[in-house]
Amino acid sequence: MTGLILKDFLILRKTLRSYLLILVVYAAVAFSGFWSGSFVGAFIMVMVAMLPMNVFAYDKQCNWDVYGLALPVGRTKTVAARYACVLLLCLGSAAFSAVLGVVLTLMDRMEEGLGEYLVTCAVVLLVGMMVNSVMLPLLYKFGSERARMMFYGVIGVIVLLGAVFLGPLGGIAWLKTLGTPTMEQVATVPVIAAMAGLVLLALSFLLSRHFYGSKDV
Repeated sequence: MTGLILKDFLILRKTLRSYLLILVVYAAVAFSGFWSGSFVGAFIMVMVAMLPMNVFAYDKQCNWDVYGLALPVGRTKTVAARYACVLLLCLGSAAFSAVLGVVLTLMDRMEEGLGEYLVTCAVVLLVGMMVNSVMLPLLYKFGSERARMMFYGVIGVIVLLGAVFLGPLGGIAWLKTLGTPTMEQVATVPVIAAMAGLVLLALSFLLSRHFYGSKDV
């Protein structure tokens, strides 16, 4: 399964290099004070949400499924490797965002407080993991071309559902308090976001395994 994870990263190496260059430029702009650090953190999460679609597109171009299923790996491990790759990308982006926030704070270039920045990145990370949790089963079910058209619709539905369910529960008012988060929120929100994201990815994995297991290639 390790080889399948490495395969995905090798497929993405050129894309990752391009994104890394863009991130360096954005980070430099953030250091100049023109953009806030939260904007860069949000961009990283959007980037991570879009990367899996590129992997599926490249796999289709080279007919990877036909070759991959001939290997002694099995469909479950193939799907698990894809999810492990996405999880590693999420963890890497979270680490990059955290380091950027600390550096900006130490250099006195952070418009918002470090606590607010970290909480914002945690919320955006959760949204990114939610998008991947929805998009990966769609990619396995419909393929990269049709699922790509659903991407922005998925984001819109997630935001809409969040507003509908959080409103009556008082969640909108709680989110507004994150503008000036307490130390308790700074400590708990990233942990809760990470745990919620992992649960969503686990449920999404079961659905993707079902779709890929019944797929005729």
